[in-house]
Amino acid sequence: MTGSKLRHFCASVILIDPETKKILLVHHKKFGKWVQPGGHIEEEETPEECAVREAYEETGIKVKLVGERFPREDDFIKPLAVQKNRNKEGYLHIDFVYLAVPLTTEIDNSNPENTGVEWFSRNDLENISVFNDIKITMDYVLANIIR
Repeated sequence: MTGSKLRHFCASVILIDPETKKILLVHHKKFGKWVQPGGHIEEEETPEECAVREAYEETGIKVKLVGERFPREDDFIKPLAVQKNRNKEGYLHIDFVYLAVPLTTEIDNSNPENTGVEWFSRNDLENISVFNDIKITMDYVLANIIR
């Protein structure tokens, strides 16, 4: 395989309700962990479009991405992070991670890729199975962006 076939570009959202300070996570079947909503960027789709689409498909929640557009007003929003994740097969997932806030509140648990969708407080994250970067990112957002 060539290197390019081993790379997948993805987009996801760290979805935090500014009022409750809770994060919305989906329980991923394959990982057996709670993760931020997200997925692969489709052909002809921007990372921003993918992040918004995946959040809605996986949770039923419509979101607004939060962040700076630099330097021009019509530039893309700067991602909160660009993560480099490898899976067991050696594939590199390059994930554009955006901060988002909810525009709607009705959760949809019908996505077959997930076994649940729930809001969690920062303290709740200590008692569920999550990747450590979820905790690190939530701490950063609550300390620096959403207070």
